Amino acid sequence: MRWLKSIISTAGITLWLLVFFTPIFLTAQNPLIIRGIIKDQSTQIPIEGVNIRIQNTYAGTTTNAQGIFEIRVRNLPAILVITHIAYFGKQIIVTQSQADSINVFLSPRPIDLDEAEITSDPYKVFKGKHQEIIDYDFLDTNLLILSYNFNKNRHELIVTDEYYDTLSIKDVSYLKKPGQIFKDCMGNCHLLTKDTAYQIYFERETLYLIYPNSVQKLYNLLGNCLFETNTHLAFQGNTDKTQNLDYSASLHANIPGINSKNDAWKHLFYFVNKQTHEKTILIATNEWEKKRDAYDHTMFLINSGSVRHFSDILRFAEMVYYKPAFQTLKLLNDSIYYFNHLKSRIDIYVEDLALADTIHIDYQNRKNWKPVIIIDRVKNKAYTIFTIGAKFSLAEINLRNGSVKEVHKIEKLFPSKIRVNNGYLYFLYNDVNNVWGTKRLFQGELAF
Repeated sequence: MRWLKSIISTAGITLWLLVFFTPIFLTAQNPLIIRGIIKDQSTQIPIEGVNIRIQNTYAGTTTNAQGIFEIRVRNLPAILVITHIAYFGKQIIVTQSQADSINVFLSPRPIDLDEAEITSDPYKVFKGKHQEIIDYDFLDTNLLILSYNFNKNRHELIVTDEYYDTLSIKDVSYLKKPGQIFKDCMGNCHLLTKDTAYQIYFERETLYLIYPNSVQKLYNLLGNCLFETNTHLAFQGNTDKTQNLDYSASLHANIPGINSKNDAWKHLFYFVNKQTHEKTILIATNEWEKKRDAYDHTMFLINSGSVRHFSDILRFAEMVYYKPAFQTLKLLNDSIYYFNHLKSRIDIYVEDLALADTIHIDYQNRKNWKPVIIIDRVKNKAYTIFTIGAKFSLAEINLRNGSVKEVHKIEKLFPSKIRVNNGYLYFLYNDVNNVWGTKRLFQGELAF
């Protein structure tokens, strides 16, 4: 707790805490229910498949065949974000008196492909020829894009909807080397320049850059923060003290026991209560267990008559068979998923940090598995990646039984920053066929 107290006592960091925690209001009341119907403005016919979400959260639902929806909220008034591929989106504020009888009318969207280039493969490309895409992230289901416009010779922040229709453009060339979008654990996006971080605020088709502070201060506070629940902030333990995990030990006595107090070899995940600041360690996994397995494997080969040197066998076993485990923690639909690849399971925790279920997994044992977990926070789905030569295959992880199923083969070599949001796949790709030779943002719809 010493580190937390020192952070809170620092004047500059206190400003950050006030900024980040301002929207947090915890209530003990039961969730409220908003009910309504969505219709076509012109025909008055109910619209099926409209997406409805609570602003600044990933809680959402869709309308049924009669255009009717029902969504739970914690507080009223609430802002609902309403989108559909064939209609212009809308945001509405719902008060207590309206909660049981919302009527929403959407205007049909004309087909406009000015913002998107349709390629011969199954992808749409943002803007295309005169934009160098530097980075991107998401504002709910909207896209936030940092780009360089060659025609106008300037850096731009752009907000589009998921159909690539531009909602807002802001010239940020006056800033010193804008180079990255950082999304913190509470869903706020920040524009990072050479030495300053600006929180990005988007309202009524206008982009604002607010609360400038140093990049280092932002990382010190939230660099290892993973996500936010209603009551806690989740953090991954500081790994600055962790040595190179591709280590070797020639003596069995040099390997600490599983209950060793040597914390330098642990994956640590902990939660901080947003009201009391109390710290709770949820998981502390010791990598020495894998080290012991590697040693035992080496001794088995030596005792079986192998003529290779002990240290050579051990080093190979550690690098190939017993590499450090990829452990990660994700939030999906108010549940906490611990992807425990060391133990071949997914541990599921509920909001009060109690273990609710465990699922067996074995996909991590495939030789072509890439240690990455991708979350679609809108659809509440989890994905991982398998390599196929220089290409990647995206596979959905079944969160009920741990099985995996390929849902999309990325038909580009070495894509970067692969993300999934609201059922769409996104990635950056350095398009050598483009006359500018620039990095572009690709989008593909996933088939389920």
